[in-house]
Amino acid sequence: MDIAKNRVLSELTDLPDPITTSQLAEKLNLSRSVVSHYLNELLLEKKVVKQDGRPVLWSVQAAASKKASARLTDFVGVHGSLKKTVEQVKAAVVYPPNGLNILITGHSGVGKSYLASKIGECAKKEGIIAKDAPYIVLNCADYANNPELVSSMLFGYVKGAYTGADEEKDGLLQQADHGYLFLDEVHRLSSENQEKLFSFIDSGQFFKMGDNSTPHKAQVRLIMATTEDPEKVLLTTFLRRIPIRIKLPDYAKRPLDERLDILRLLFYREAKTMQRKLEIEPNLLAALLQVDNPGNIGYLKNAIRVACASAYREQVEQETIVLKLGHLPIPLRTNTENYGSLMIDYQVLPKLKATSQLDSKFDQIKADLQALTEDFSSSSMKQVKLDLLSLDQQEAKQELNDNLHSLHQKLYQKIIEEKFGLSQAHYLEEVLYLFYASNFAIADDQLEQLQPLVSRKLPRTYHVASTFYQELVKKDQRDYRILMLVLTLLLSDHVDENIKLRALMVAHGKGSATSIQSVVNTLCGNYIFDAIDMPIDAGVDKIIAEANKLIDSFNTTNGFVLMVDMGSLSQLYSTIKDHLDGDLLVVNNITTLTALDIALKMQANTDFKNIAEKADDYRINVQYYEGFSQSPNILVSCISGIGISEKVKEIIQPILPNKIKVIPLDYATLKEKIRSQEWNYFSNTLFVLTTMDISDEVSFRHLNLYDLLDASGEKQLRKWLGVYLSEDQINYFFQKLLQFFSKEGISERLAFLNPDVILNEVEAINSKYENFYHLKLDGKVKLNLYMHIALMIERLMLQRTADIKVEVSGKQEEQFFMITHSIFQPIEMKYNIKLSDYEISLLYELFKQFID
Repeated sequence: MDIAKNRVLSELTDLPDPITTSQLAEKLNLSRSVVSHYLNELLLEKKVVKQDGRPVLWSVQAAASKKASARLTDFVGVHGSLKKTVEQVKAAVVYPPNGLNILITGHSGVGKSYLASKIGECAKKEGIIAKDAPYIVLNCADYANNPELVSSMLFGYVKGAYTGADEEKDGLLQQADHGYLFLDEVHRLSSENQEKLFSFIDSGQFFKMGDNSTPHKAQVRLIMATTEDPEKVLLTTFLRRIPIRIKLPDYAKRPLDERLDILRLLFYREAKTMQRKLEIEPNLLAALLQVDNPGNIGYLKNAIRVACASAYREQVEQETIVLKLGHLPIPLRTNTENYGSLMIDYQVLPKLKATSQLDSKFDQIKADLQALTEDFSSSSMKQVKLDLLSLDQQEAKQELNDNLHSLHQKLYQKIIEEKFGLSQAHYLEEVLYLFYASNFAIADDQLEQLQPLVSRKLPRTYHVASTFYQELVKKDQRDYRILMLVLTLLLSDHVDENIKLRALMVAHGKGSATSIQSVVNTLCGNYIFDAIDMPIDAGVDKIIAEANKLIDSFNTTNGFVLMVDMGSLSQLYSTIKDHLDGDLLVVNNITTLTALDIALKMQANTDFKNIAEKADDYRINVQYYEGFSQSPNILVSCISGIGISEKVKEIIQPILPNKIKVIPLDYATLKEKIRSQEWNYFSNTLFVLTTMDISDEVSFRHLNLYDLLDASGEKQLRKWLGVYLSEDQINYFFQKLLQFFSKEGISERLAFLNPDVILNEVEAINSKYENFYHLKLDGKVKLNLYMHIALMIERLMLQRTADIKVEVSGKQEEQFFMITHSIFQPIEMKYNIKLSDYEISLLYELFKQFID
C-alpha cells in the first residue's frame, strides 16, 4: 500500500471517534485533497466507513450491526432542517442494548407526538424491537392534579393499595416492556413521580403502589415531550438521565420547502377523506405559507379541515375541489410571491424529498470544490463543471416538479436569460434548482477559501450569479453563497470575462433602464450592461446608494461608462466619482441604439479613449472625465496576471489606514499609461509595485516586488511604508509576502504535503538558525531555504534520498551537524523521518557562506 495511504488508514485506526477529512489532514500534515483521495480509495476497498452529514465523518470499517441502520425517512425535514435531529434520534434508537431515552421539546403543535410515534414505527420496521412490541402513550397533563393516580397508572398497584383497589394491576411500565412508553407533557409529573421514574431508569426496576418490598423489572424505551423549558420544570437529577434532547422548530421557522411539504400532507389527508382531488389556488397557498400562529401545525390542520369542509359543501358534485382564500375562516397575510397552484391527488401519497440518490454525486462535487481551492486551474475548473452537469435530472424528477421550481424557473429566465442576455445558458436552470432544493452546502472553512478565489477569478460571472440569488426567495436563513459559487462556475462558459470595462445605465421610470439593458445584453449575447430604474416619485438618494454599492463591487481601473437620462447627471457624477478608480465616460441620454453601439465596442475590447472619442458622434451630451482614484492609493501591477496583484492586495490592504486604497492594475494598462505619459492618472498614487522593472522615466515612485527579497529593496519599501505603518506591521507584510512567493513555487512541486503547514515549520527552522548564528537572512536566501527544506522533508518521507557517505571536516561543520540534528528533532519525530548526513551536508553548503 502507498506510504501516505497507509498513514491515513493507520491514523484512523488509532482514533477513538469518527473524524472529518480536514481534521485528519491537519493531524497528518497532508493536503486535504490528498487525504480525501486516499479516503475514497479506502472506502472502495471497504476498509473505512463514511458517515454522511455536514461535514462527512470517517472511521475504520467494523462489523456493523444489522440494527445500526435505523431509518426515519417519512418525517418532513429529515434531509433538511431536522437532519441533525434525526441523526440524534437514530443514534438513540440503535444504541445498545436498549436504546437511549429521548426528550422532545417545542411549542404546541410542532409535531412532538407525531415524531414520537414515528420513532416507535422506525424501531419496529428496522427490527430493533419486535413488530408487536408495545407503544404506550400517557399524557401527564390529563392527571396532573392527581399525582397518586399517575403513580398507580405508571407503576401499577397491588390489591388494597388504596380504596377501590380490589385487585392487583400492572402499570404502563410493565405494559410497555420491550417497547416504548411516550410521556407527553412530562413536565406535569410531580417531583415524587419524577424521582420514581429516574430510579427505574437507573436500575430497570420499580415497585408497584402499595408494595415497597417486591421489585419488578421491565425493559422500556422512554420518549418524553414538553412545551416548557426542561431546565425550569424538570428535576436536575431527572434530566441527567435523559441523554438525547431535541427541539422541534415552529412551523413559521421551518424552511419554505418544508412548509410546502407539510401543507401537501395536510391537504392530502383531507383529500383522502373526501375522495376528491384538490386544487389550492396560488393566493391561498402563499397565505398559508406565511402563517405564524402559536398552534403551529395543529392550528393549520384544523384550519385546513374547516376550509376543505366549506369548499366541499359548495362543490360536492365536482371531481376536483378548488380551495380559495375565502374558504379559510381565519385572517391571513397575503403575499406577493406566486408559488402557483398546489394540486393534490387523493390516490397518490405525496413523497417527501429524499437526497440519497444525489448524495454520492454531491460528495464528489464537494471533493472537486476542495481541490479547486488548492489548484484553481482550467483543468480543475473543467472537472468541477463536468461533475456539476453530470447530475441526472431523471434521478431527481420529483425535485423538479414542485411549486418552488416554478418560481425558480421564472426568476432564472427573468434575471439570467433576459436581464443579462444569457439565453444560451437556459439548460443550466434545472441543475441549479437541484442544488437549491437539496440544500447543498459545504463546510464553512471551505466556503471562506473558495469565495474570494471564484469572485476574483470570475468577477463578471460572480456578479450575475449573486444578482440572481439576491432576488430568489429564501427558503430559510442558510448561507446561499455556495449556490452563488456553483452558478458562477456553471455560467463561466457563457460570460465573457475578457471584457475590461464596466457600464451602468440609470433612468427614470419603472423598467426604463432595465428594459434597454435586457435588449442590449440579449443582442450581444452576453452580459455587458448593468441597469438601475429610478422610480418617478422616489428620491435620488436611494438610487445613488445603490449605484455606489454596485460600483464598489466592480474593478473600474480600466474605465467606467455611465449612461443616464436627462436630469440625473450632475447629482450622480458628484456622488459616484469618489467610488471610481479609472476614467469615466458619461452619456447624458439613453437610447437603445447608443447603448448597443457602446456595448459592441466594449465587447470588442475597444480602447476606452477610442470609445470616448467616438461618443461625440451620438450628437447628444457626452462628457469624458479623465483621472484615477480620488483616494491616496498604491498600485500593484504584475505581469503574471491580475490574480497575483489581487493576492498582494489581500496581504497589505488590511494593515493600511482606511484612506489608502490598494488597487490591482492590469499590466497592459500600466504600460499604456506610461507610453502615453498620462501622468495625471497617477496623481494620487503613493507608489507602484510591479513584477517587472520599469525602465522608462516616470513621474511616480515604483519598485519591483522581487527586489523586496534583497536588503536594498526591503529598505526602500520600509522607508515608504514607515509613514503609515508600525515596524511590526511592516515586518508582518514582508513575512506574508515572502510566504506567498514561497508557497506559489512550493505548491507546484510538493506531491502531498500541505504547503501552509510546512511553510510555518520551515520558517521556525530558519529562525532557529538565525538565532544561533546571529544572522539576518534576506528574502532571496530565505526563499531558497523554504524551497529546499520543504522538498527535502517530503523526499525523506517518500524515502527518495541518496545514501552517500559524507566526511565531516573542521569544527565549524561538526558544530553545524550537531545543531542541525537538534533543530530538526521535532520534525523527525513528527514526520517519522531521519535526516541523513548527506542531507545535512547540503544544508551546510547553503549556510556556509553566512557562518564563515
